[in-house]
Amino acid sequence: MSSVYLDEALLDAAGLSEFPELYAYIRERYQEPVPPAQAIPIGEQTLQKQVKENYDNPAASNKASS
Repeated sequence: MSSVYLDEALLDAAGLSEFPELYAYIRERYQEPVPPAQAIPIGEQTLQKQVKENYDNPAASNKASS
């Protein structure tokens, strides 16, 4: 979803859609694109692997106690 559409939706929700100068401002302003996220190494693991292991370990211990 483009930030312009999001901003327009927020203006509508706030009841400010009757102010066309706000729409013009939103359309004309320049926004830099957000760069893609990169894996962050933590020791020999990536953050994603660490989160998965943290999720899997409690799930495995719950299965063992059942």
